[in-house]
Amino acid sequence: MRASFLALFVMLCSGTLSAQSLSDSDRALIAAAWRNDVAAARDLIARGADVNAKDHTQQSAYLIATSDGYTELLRLTLAHGADVNATDSYNGTGLIRAADRGHVEVIRELLKTPIRIDHVNRLGWTALLEAVILGDGGPAHTETVRLLVRAGANTDIVDPGGLTALQHARNKGFREIVAILTAKDTAATMDRALIEATARNDVETARRLIAAGANVNAQDENRDSAFLLAGARGRLEILKLTLAAGADLKSMNRYGGTALIPACHYGHIDTVRELLKTTIDVDHVNRLGWTALLETVILGDGGPVHVEIARLLVARGANINLADSQGTTPLAHARQRGYREMANFLESAGAR
Repeated sequence: MRASFLALFVMLCSGTLSAQSLSDSDRALIAAAWRNDVAAARDLIARGADVNAKDHTQQSAYLIATSDGYTELLRLTLAHGADVNATDSYNGTGLIRAADRGHVEVIRELLKTPIRIDHVNRLGWTALLEAVILGDGGPAHTETVRLLVRAGANTDIVDPGGLTALQHARNKGFREIVAILTAKDTAATMDRALIEATARNDVETARRLIAAGANVNAQDENRDSAFLLAGARGRLEILKLTLAAGADLKSMNRYGGTALIPACHYGHIDTVRELLKTTIDVDHVNRLGWTALLETVILGDGGPVHVEIARLLVARGANINLADSQGTTPLAHARQRGYREMANFLESAGAR
């Protein structure tokens, strides 16, 4: 019995047991990922292969895409439920793997997700530390550092030797990275002040900070930016300032929603009107499986404001029959909640 237990323990530690549990399609998907064969990967996923299934070396299709810079494959795995906080044999996330090799486009994609930016692997390194320690200081790793800093990476975290990313960059003579990390403290203070000004609807302070260079797209630990917060809280004047300053219409909050979705939820009708003047995706689906129209019905009160928001969305081209993850349409939700006016409008608009 003891020998059997020890054998099981060794198998668990080595990953052999998990590898044996892989299906043939999972193995084939991992092999396709190594080849960057996106067409084969797409077919295997359609037939049930798991993008998160790991082999005995703790590699999955998703993690391979991050480490090898396969951006199209990465998008495919993300679209099919990739666990962005999955870790490899070094307890490193896909972000750390991509930062190590300077895969800039992969990093851009990962930073759109709720991945843990400051996750520490078994070496004691974050993605930022790894980009500096293992990077070459060239354009790709410099841009990697810039993206991580803009996304809110904690530059004060030290490695097991007590050194920060800035100290490593200085030791290696990476001048441009040093400049980014040195300027970060001032920029981060301004960005946070802008988010705080947006929260209290201090328009003049927000105006001054934006004029001084504060980043309207910089996100805090809650994934809020001045732009996203202005949408969610109905800060119309600040929203206009952020739009004029280059707000990223595709940026997403911690629920994977655009600025439009919470604006609809909370009934900020003027904010909704302003956002609908832009090219924002009216049918974007958040992590709850809801579009702006679905959220208007599900989380709204069915009153005149939310009915008018539904009208605005439909006029802008929202898909009135796009159902949630359970297959329930906006019209069905309106009927279930007894929202007669909302249901009547959706029916007249041709909803099913």
